[in-house]
Parts: sequence; structure tokens; C-alpha cells
Amino acid sequence: MPEGKENLNMNETETAIEQQLLDRPLPDYLPADENWVLPHYGGLSIANLPATIAALLGSDLPGALPPLPRELWADWLPGLRRVVLVLVDALGLRLLQGAWAAGDGQPFSYLAGAGRLIPLTSVVPSTTDAALLSLRSGRPPAEHGWLAYEMYLRELGIATNAIVLRPVWGGGSDVLLDWGLDLKKIVTVPTLPQRLAEVGIESHGVLANYLRKSGFSQMLYRGTAEIRGHAQASDLWVQLRHVLAETRGQPAFISAYCGSLDNVAHIYGPDSDSWRAEFRSIGRLLEHEFLAQVPAEDRESTLLLLTADHGQIRVPKEHIVTADKDPELSRHLQVPIMGESRAAFVHPRPGRAGAIRSYLEETFPGWFAVVDSAQALDAGLMGLPVTDEAYARAGELLVLGRGDCALQRSEPGGPMLGRHGGLSPEEMLVPLIGTRLEALT
Repeated sequence: MPEGKENLNMNETETAIEQQLLDRPLPDYLPADENWVLPHYGGLSIANLPATIAALLGSDLPGALPPLPRELWADWLPGLRRVVLVLVDALGLRLLQGAWAAGDGQPFSYLAGAGRLIPLTSVVPSTTDAALLSLRSGRPPAEHGWLAYEMYLRELGIATNAIVLRPVWGGGSDVLLDWGLDLKKIVTVPTLPQRLAEVGIESHGVLANYLRKSGFSQMLYRGTAEIRGHAQASDLWVQLRHVLAETRGQPAFISAYCGSLDNVAHIYGPDSDSWRAEFRSIGRLLEHEFLAQVPAEDRESTLLLLTADHGQIRVPKEHIVTADKDPELSRHLQVPIMGESRAAFVHPRPGRAGAIRSYLEETFPGWFAVVDSAQALDAGLMGLPVTDEAYARAGELLVLGRGDCALQRSEPGGPMLGRHGGLSPEEMLVPLIGTRLEALT
């Protein structure tokens, strides 16, 4: 495989975009001394990708956020018939840049060198379910309403794991569907595949077998003609090749999801040897089982986009507040701590919001920014418009972890050294690598 970017330096456009994202001033309700990154829903976030993909395929996405600036993708248009979107969960821009600096990730740098790398922001909270719904619909979290890993759903009166669709205290996967949760009513925004189907463009997905038929996947893949399962990490790239062969010459949107890097980073930390080993493994599979194996006829008129939903940051155990082990905090709560440990949704008992704010600020000085949730929503932190359910699910207070601090509902069942959901550059900045496949040699 040819060498990628020489010395792995980003070009001037990439550098300028990253600096633009870093330089945006924080609103008054957030601490001015934090080096936080705001979501750029106006055109430089992952939530802007669906409208971009629709435009690349000659369509539009009514009601969605605008596409990325046209000058970033106009040269991909001539003769384009297919877009392949590969999402590597938790491959933050800072992690990718660090790997490149250490001499790792040559397949990724090769793709960036043959095409371009565009820094983007995640959404807020910077977490998988909120980000994936935005990536499938082009709507920000406050509009699609699926805000975080754990949410209190007033429809069922239950504190919920929003990905596995079960109560937070346990139960079988998708048990909430048996209890009456209606997926068509709980998330009502249309998806990109639904829109593309209306204009005669089929969508295909490649997803791990254990995820393929889940309730959450049913939310994400509405309108998709086929969801193809894969058994192992290597099989993802093999199945993606097969879909390319079967859709040769046809207009199509093809997506694939790789979740292993996020899993490893949660357990061992995003700065661990295990993370680096998994990153190298994904790169080798990308290179040897996909890029080197796709024949020329299956590369034609095809754009490969590779991105992430968020990054990760290491959070030490001594910087975590666990609500169910803190009686003074717990006595003020109407509902267990929801949301993300780096962006917690707090539902106080009536009249206790001030007590919670005072307790956190006085007992853990400098650890958290405690924000009125409605103020943050109205200011567009999770996007606009804001639905009634977004107000309800975000609680009364939004507690953002400063530095490497976190507020969690309870102790996780196993190691959780890597976290996300917050506003740090490590969590918020993600790469978009775009390359026309026929340009690769």
C-alpha cells in the first residue's frame, strides 16, 4: 500500500477547521476556563452528514440539519453513485492523531492522504445512541429525543437503558418492547434511508449479528432494504465487500458499524496498550480484508466515508462521584442519576435542585459545571428545535464533568476506565475521512 500523508501533517484546510471548532467561545452558562468544544450543528458536526450523503447521491433530506460546506465535498460528486459510511465507534480525532504520531494507523493515513480528513464535532451528549440517531436522521438530539445511554421515560415511568431497551436495574434486552414501548412513537423523526427509498435509492447495512434485530437497531435502520449480519470483526469487512459486489453499478447508500474499539477503551482506557492493539487490528482488517480485496469494478463511482460517533477520555476512579453511595446526594433525587457520567441528567425532588447544586459545588469544588437543563436546551447545546420529551428526559439539572471528573448513578458491573458524553476535545472531536475508492491504487 502506498505511503499516506508525509509526516502525517494535516493540510491547511483541516488545520483551519479544527482550530475553528476549538476557538468557538463558550456561552455564559458554561465555565470559561474549560477547553471545551461546542457541537457545530450549523455544518461541521456528524449530524450534518446525512444531508451531505443525500446531496452526494443527488437528493435532499427535508427538515434535517444542513450539509457540510459544499467546498469540502463537491469534488467527490462527478459520476458518484454509491456512498459507503463506516463508523468506528469511539475513534476520536485526538486518539487518531495520537496514534499517527506514534507511527500507528497507516491504513487510515493512507485513506486520508488519498482523499481528505475533515474534523467534525460529535453531538451533546457525546454518546453512541444520541450520535447514531443523529447520524441516521440528520436531526440533533434535542429533536430526535434519544439523548443518552440512560434516560427516564415518563411514557413508561421507568429509568431506562436506552440502547438495550430495558430498565437500568436489569432484565432482558428489549423487554421494554414487551411492556408497550412503541418504537414508531418514541422516535418519530424519519431516517436518511427512508428518504433515499422515496427517490429510488436502496440502503444497506452491515451490523454484528447480535445487534442486527435489536429494538435500537430497528430505530436506526428504518427504511433500510437489507441489514446484513457479521459474526466477527474480520467478517464485517468481508460482508461489506459482498454488498459492494451485489450493488455494483447501482445507486446505493451502504453503512457499516464497528464497535470493538469503544468496548476496549471503556474497559482498559483509551490510552492503553489494549486500545492501541485493537486500533492496529482494525487498521489491518481495513487494509487486507477490504481495501486490498475490492476489485476495480466494485470501486467505480463509490465514495468511502469513515467517521466516529465520539471519542473517549480516561476517568480515574478517584474522580468519580457515585450517587447511590452518597446518601446526602441521593436524598434529594426523585429519579436515579440518568444521562452519561460525563453529562448527567438530574431529576431532583420538588424544590431540591438548589440543594443538589450547592452540595456538588461545595463538596466537590471544581469537579462539575451544574447547569439548568432547560437553559442549555434553549441555548441549543443539544440542537434545535427542542421537543417536549427532550425537556422531560434531560431532567432539571445537567451536570457536566470538568477535567476528568464524572457523576454516575451506580458502580458499573466491570472496569470502566474510558468514558465519554462530555465536552472535552477528546470526547467531542471526531474525524471524517473521505476517499473515492477508484482513486486508490
